Amino acid sequence: MLSVPAADGNPLAVYRNTPTRPRPDGATIVLVHGASVTADLWRLHTRHLTGRGFTVLRHDQRAHGHTPRGRAPLTVEQLADDLHHILDTLAPTGPLVLVGHSLGALVLQKLAALHPALLPRIRGMVLLSATAHGTSVLTGRSPRALLLAAGRSLTALTCTHAPRAVDRVRRRLPETHHFTLTPRPGTGPRGGPPPCRDGIRHTPTADLAALWQVLRRYRARHLPVLEQLGERLLLMAGADDRHIPAAHTAELADRLTVARLEILPRTTHALPIRHHALISARIAHLAAGPQPDAPRFPKDPSFPNVPLSEPSH
Repeated sequence: MLSVPAADGNPLAVYRNTPTRPRPDGATIVLVHGASVTADLWRLHTRHLTGRGFTVLRHDQRAHGHTPRGRAPLTVEQLADDLHHILDTLAPTGPLVLVGHSLGALVLQKLAALHPALLPRIRGMVLLSATAHGTSVLTGRSPRALLLAAGRSLTALTCTHAPRAVDRVRRRLPETHHFTLTPRPGTGPRGGPPPCRDGIRHTPTADLAALWQVLRRYRARHLPVLEQLGERLLLMAGADDRHIPAAHTAELADRLTVARLEILPRTTHALPIRHHALISARIAHLAAGPQPDAPRFPKDPSFPNVPLSEPSH
């Protein structure tokens, strides 16, 4: 449990898990969570990967968990710069496998664009629920999707234009409520990352609105850099994701000519939670490096009923 200062001096809460028996050729695996959760999202993945001999780094992104907002603006560029500081401090050399979910996937796309010198070190990258053009409140044309979009639009407008009023309501919610707002404890990690359900309990509504704008305005403008990863890049999505539809991830895959795409049926935006064993196996396969005569992504026998889609190209 470490604290790494960002460029603006903001302490970033980082959690480093090391294996009992490290692999001599193992990559450092870096796990980046999405909006409104914490590094606790990767708890089961970390257990699996350290058991396979890999060192794992994960952190609470700015304005989440044990990491305060700081003075810098909440932008995807800033979040990518935060991650670059962590890599410079804790993993300055050696191979890397980078994994991001939702907002975390956008951060990794931006990291590759801003720091292409990292590409030779990247043994693999896994983007979960990724998109090339940001997210939207409207994810379909069904009556249910339209009703959900109306509710999200109203919530986003209220949080953006009346954040203090929303904060007053949040402070009156029960302490166990997901959206309650409570005073931030002392900075820095205390006993590991807070549970995912506590990811935003210390985050003011104005910051939540800023994070929503990060997701809404994102545009992938440097895909040729990411494309240099070739078959080292894996995209995964849930077929029933209502936050970032699988079609958005498929569109990103279409723009990356050799990336692998897997869309898992009956799976929502909670892809990392529902299929943690499958995703961990994919990560470990990339982290182990090229293996002669081995399939690129062998089927995980613990998920016999999850069909793997063919590459989209």
